[in-house]
Amino acid sequence: MFKIPVFLFLGIFILSSCSLFRKNTSTIHIGSFSKQENDEIILASKQFLGIPYRNGGTDLDGMDCSGFLFSLYLGNSFVIPRTTGQQIDFGYPVDKSNIQLGDWVFFKTNGAIQINHVGLVTKINLQKVIFIHASTSKGIREDDLNQNYWAQSFVKALRPFKR
Repeated sequence: MFKIPVFLFLGIFILSSCSLFRKNTSTIHIGSFSKQENDEIILASKQFLGIPYRNGGTDLDGMDCSGFLFSLYLGNSFVIPRTTGQQIDFGYPVDKSNIQLGDWVFFKTNGAIQINHVGLVTKINLQKVIFIHASTSKGIREDDLNQNYWAQSFVKALRPFKR
């Protein structure tokens, strides 16, 4: 009489502990941002224009380039890596000729050996690729990727992951 409930309980216990029947809750889905999401992020980025540069900063008192992107995406409910060194691998490589709105652009500025600067592409028209970034001398501003300084400093572009 007690054998059936015990076997039933043991059978359910064994099957529920089997990985074939366990839901994987640690899966991270990585994709790309939609046009609407990129448009919203770009629109939100304009609210940061003029905020001063502050090394390591992530708030309205001042931001560095990677802190700007981190705060911008976090404010739009997306978590991205915090530092430029982490952000340089957080996306799909994009050829310079295929850059789209919402892509990230990376630079080696002032003779740096490693990538040390990042920005977000906000506008593309004719020969201009405009990106927003945290300039050390002028704070958060937009510049043209094809301007001499930025064109020479450009290293790569990424289409950031969405997770």
